[in-house]
Amino acid sequence: MSESRPPRRRVAGERARARLQPPNEERESAPERVVGATLPPPPSRTMPERPQPAEPDSGPARAPRWPLVVAGVLALVLLVAAGTAAVLVYRLQNADPNNPPDGLASTRSDALAAARAHAQAILSYDHRTLDADFARAEKVLTGTFKGEYGRTTDTVVRPSAEQYKVVVQAEVTAASVVRASENRVVVLLFVDQTTTSTRLEGPKVDLNRVRMTLVENDGNWLVSELSAL
Repeated sequence: MSESRPPRRRVAGERARARLQPPNEERESAPERVVGATLPPPPSRTMPERPQPAEPDSGPARAPRWPLVVAGVLALVLLVAAGTAAVLVYRLQNADPNNPPDGLASTRSDALAAARAHAQAILSYDHRTLDADFARAEKVLTGTFKGEYGRTTDTVVRPSAEQYKVVVQAEVTAASVVRASENRVVVLLFVDQTTTSTRLEGPKVDLNRVRMTLVENDGNWLVSELSAL
């Protein structure tokens, strides 16, 4: 018979070491750890950069030029208008009816003289002599304008002139032929009208521009149209 061996007595602390150490398989499969090592951070996903708009020029801002252009155009227009008015006044004051550019010397001269006289007759009247004043004016009128003049003086001018003692004196300060043919002439006149009445504290002067059309009738120049400008 074999001798039975008595159970081996475990050394103190042996059991504790056995528990702390894992089995061989577990030790082989466990990853090796390095003291003080840290895992690398996960790769970050970066979005592609969007193209940034170009920054505006940081230089001094330029003011728009169109106000200057408009101002220049307006100044030019005013200058041209002033020059045109000056030339017109000069021509009216220095017009020579005996030497017109179109060769109608006699026609222009006769029509211009008639226009001056007719304008004073038509645009002047006195509340004390209305019948004679209106009759004198109607003698130099013709066509439909003659009828319009008669209706206006009877319904508008006469009542006002008699009520307020109106006296109107017209004076032609400048005149020039605008267009001329053998039997029709258009004249531009500058007429000053001085008015007195009981409604006014003193004489009142009106500066008027009048366009008159005259037609030839049996050697006489008669007014067929008159309008204020």
